[in-house]
Amino acid sequence: MTVIPVQQRDNVSSYQNLRSLYEQNITVNSIAEHLDTCKLHDDANAIKQMMVTKDFDILGVEENGIVIGYVVREELREGTCKESYRRFSPTELVSESTSLLQTLFIFKEIERIFILEGNRITKVVTLADLQKQPIRMLLFGLISLLEMHLYRIINDYFPNDTWKHHLNSNRIKFAEDLYALRKSKNEAIQLSDCLQICDKRDIVLNEDSLREQLGIENKTKGKQFFKKLEELRNNLAHSQDINTENSWNETFSLIEQTENILEKCEKIKK
Repeated sequence: MTVIPVQQRDNVSSYQNLRSLYEQNITVNSIAEHLDTCKLHDDANAIKQMMVTKDFDILGVEENGIVIGYVVREELREGTCKESYRRFSPTELVSESTSLLQTLFIFKEIERIFILEGNRITKVVTLADLQKQPIRMLLFGLISLLEMHLYRIINDYFPNDTWKHHLNSNRIKFAEDLYALRKSKNEAIQLSDCLQICDKRDIVLNEDSLREQLGIENKTKGKQFFKKLEELRNNLAHSQDINTENSWNETFSLIEQTENILEKCEKIKK
């Protein structure tokens, strides 16, 4: 039987606990908005004007007190809402317990989702809601989790700071200067604690066996991935739009790739 050292078990446990927080404990409800409604036989023009006034893009449609579909403001025409409303597609409906991470991947295919509380549709989430703080916390947390894993892997693979041969002299000096500063403040750290994400990237990408275990095809694609990830982290840290340079689909793909690499990180042992 293989015995896992206590420190290693604690590390694995801490990663799993943090991952569980993002995957299970923060749900779609944290970014959902109440779904306002109109009646199936309401005048479409009047409803459209009300939606313009209140800046609503969509509105739920009720019949006999039950929400049976929705109208899109730009699709409303003459007559009643009955002529313009859409019935819910099964792909647009999610449980209120759906995790925030799952929610992001659902948006790869559709523009909005509606939340089921019990057997009633009560809330809505649109692309605009993906800029909210819980999503930003989730994404920043995933990036931090990846950095934690890379830190662990580097310490396991390169004892006694042997990772230095993968960095140029300027990057080593930067880490050493930061280490000296932090040590002067009586912080209990080691030199690898002072590596930046760009340093961790270079160390991992330059070590062929690690790069292959992480499923990164080559150095070029690896650098492209980490560059986009760093841009996303900077946008999150400075309260900018999440996808400043990219479309939402590109951002979703980046998050999916991050998830894949995280799963591979968890399998890498010393």
